[in-house]
Amino acid sequence: MANIRLLQTAVEKESAIRLADSVFRNERQISMGTAYPNVFSLSLGQSFGAFVEDRLVAFMGFVPAIIQIGKARLRIYSVGAVCTHAEARGKGYASGLMSAVIEHAQASEASLILVSGHRSLYERAGCYPFGSMKRYSLSARNVQGAASGIQVRRWLPTDLFRLTELARARFSCYEQSLTDIAALICSEAYASNVMFHHQVWVAEQGGQVKAFAVIAAPDEGDVSESLSARSPFVVEWAGDTEALCAIYAHNLGAGVWDQLEVQVNWYERQLHEYFRAIPSETLQNSGLIHLVNLRQLCVQLEPYLMETNRSASELEAQLEPLDDERRIRALFDPPSSGHPGTEDLPLPFPYTVGLNYV
Repeated sequence: MANIRLLQTAVEKESAIRLADSVFRNERQISMGTAYPNVFSLSLGQSFGAFVEDRLVAFMGFVPAIIQIGKARLRIYSVGAVCTHAEARGKGYASGLMSAVIEHAQASEASLILVSGHRSLYERAGCYPFGSMKRYSLSARNVQGAASGIQVRRWLPTDLFRLTELARARFSCYEQSLTDIAALICSEAYASNVMFHHQVWVAEQGGQVKAFAVIAAPDEGDVSESLSARSPFVVEWAGDTEALCAIYAHNLGAGVWDQLEVQVNWYERQLHEYFRAIPSETLQNSGLIHLVNLRQLCVQLEPYLMETNRSASELEAQLEPLDDERRIRALFDPPSSGHPGTEDLPLPFPYTVGLNYV
């Protein structure tokens, strides 16, 4: 019988990294420990393993974060890097790990768990698809050129304070400190899955940085290295819409890339308006979401709800009669003719495959 518990030692951490690398990486990809340091962080100390006779046989990364929506701060966890030794599969270890992380989230007074996969394991644990966004395929033919007075360039170390200010000014986002942003840009989490690398671009006007974008792309002049045929894509961005689009136009106009993919959440109306003539595909947010505790979520949302004169107890009363799947729909599905929403619902929730992706 396996002992399911938190990872505790450097030896256990290295065992988890080796297991994850054996499952998810090939010899050309960087280690999971490099790409996802928070998954294996002993200082965070949140990830779980299944041990048989003190040997790690299965692992589940569990990473805490704060998501800001207006003035509200939601306590969330992300599940990722879930893996089991080949000889230990089919013994229920992953299910045991999932139960352990849900219990851990409840004890931490977290409100939500994000899951990067779509396995039946997660569906059985009450994880559901959520949200809506559009993926736009930008090209030199369909994106507008930069407005007069906007200059685009690669970022410099001296830009880091301004990038952090722009990131914090977003209405809906992961909480990111100055050191978080620098470290997450460097680790290249999701980009490393397809052997892309981060490029950071800024747009400035009048000597002031107005927007930035982190773009995942192959090394310049070497598109053969990629593990997929997909185009470069935008990982994270913040700032003025016109300045942001100047970054996209600059890179496409230079002829380095034929296309650039941008995922835009349903509530980012200025970008949708800017891209209205560009081909797009409607998608849900990436992965699945689990509602840990309805009351905790409503309490954590109260600073946001107060802006529309609603209380946590009112939202809880509205959602309490529903099962979790319908609660997720009410909380995150975009307005439609059959589901018009309210002034505070659905929640403007950030895209989950940004710099904080697990």
